[in-house]
Amino acid sequence: MNAYPLAAISFLLFTLAAAGFLTCGSLVRMLMFLELMLNAANIALVALGPAQPQAQAYALMLFAVAAAEAGVGLALIIALAAAFKTLEAENIKELKG
Repeated sequence: MNAYPLAAISFLLFTLAAAGFLTCGSLVRMLMFLELMLNAANIALVALGPAQPQAQAYALMLFAVAAAEAGVGLALIIALAAAFKTLEAENIKELKG
């Protein structure tokens, strides 16, 4: 099987997720679109380097980074929601320590 259709799907998924990330206002949706972008990068790594073990290792490490990013991102969203009582990004104007 040719890898270029999978690379095209990966590119399409990444561009749709990036557009969604830039246009939505909710922090939870932004985190979900960020996860979609990481998954699109994983698809591209696996599609363009199927026989290379380095691509598989990078994809596995990217899964671990995505899981850690989801945990830290959700913790930050919970802290912001508790402090500002909203999940809309445009309503969070000031960040004080």
